[in-house]
Amino acid sequence: MEESIRLRRSIISVPANREKMVVKAFSLPVDVIMLDLEDSVPFQEKDEARKRVVAAFREQDWKGKVRSYRINGMDTPFAYRDIIDVVEEAGDFIDVIVVPKVNDASEIKAIDYLLTQIEMRMGRTRRIGLEASIETAEGMLRAGEIAFSSTRLETLVFGVADYSASLTMMSKGISGHGDKEEFYPGHRYHFPLSMMAMAAKAAGLAAIDAPYGDYRDPEGLRRSCILSAALGYDGKWVIHPDQVEIINQVYTPSQEDVERSRRICEAHEEAKRAGCGSLAIDGKMVDAASIRVAKGISVQWERIKSRSEGS
Repeated sequence: MEESIRLRRSIISVPANREKMVVKAFSLPVDVIMLDLEDSVPFQEKDEARKRVVAAFREQDWKGKVRSYRINGMDTPFAYRDIIDVVEEAGDFIDVIVVPKVNDASEIKAIDYLLTQIEMRMGRTRRIGLEASIETAEGMLRAGEIAFSSTRLETLVFGVADYSASLTMMSKGISGHGDKEEFYPGHRYHFPLSMMAMAAKAAGLAAIDAPYGDYRDPEGLRRSCILSAALGYDGKWVIHPDQVEIINQVYTPSQEDVERSRRICEAHEEAKRAGCGSLAIDGKMVDAASIRVAKGISVQWERIKSRSEGS
């Protein structure tokens, strides 16, 4: 699938109406730039922001980064224009469209149909991918259905702030984006993170974690990244340039992981040639699941190397 070649460790969201922020984003070592038309853009600036998105797609040098933008929700009067106006003018330059607050698989299907019509009319054969942001209790309950809703879908994204609001969860932080919270004996988002990751991976999709709101708390950010990476997440949204280095580091396999995976893959190939059905390394049994994990790490490492060489 197309998503298998996209690197998504770090995704920075940039208000499309803020030209300086958009220009700065292209100088950052992020994997994905997402031009935002939703929450960060005031109602009266939506039309102008769409024009800026088109200009950025057509005129900027993206330097191999994933080219992305976020539309407004499908329950707003802006979404259809976000799709038609931008895709008709710049569809050849767009990799993926991020759909916020997805509550039902029908939303993704509707966008799929609309994109197909535009592509047919414009004579385009290159398909634009989709990312669904799960941000409500309703969306989380239907995460599995959403994950299998369209062959265009590449990613599920966790939206922690709106998810918390939909559950009326207690909050003592300012941003509501997973800041350090010491009033709860554990991690409040472990269950939805696991549930969404399971839905994403079952459908062969990437899973992306929500941003960490306190950009002055690097250790809190690192802990947040490690937790979601341990649950199977491929990357995390960035809200401040200072967060990029930590996020890229955590979601990049360590040299130790890469070397161990290489040894496992090589030993597996040798065992196959020798007609052996099982093998052991360093006195530890290596089964089929271990081999799949090792191959996944090796593929991820090759994608990261390719991205670095192309920068």
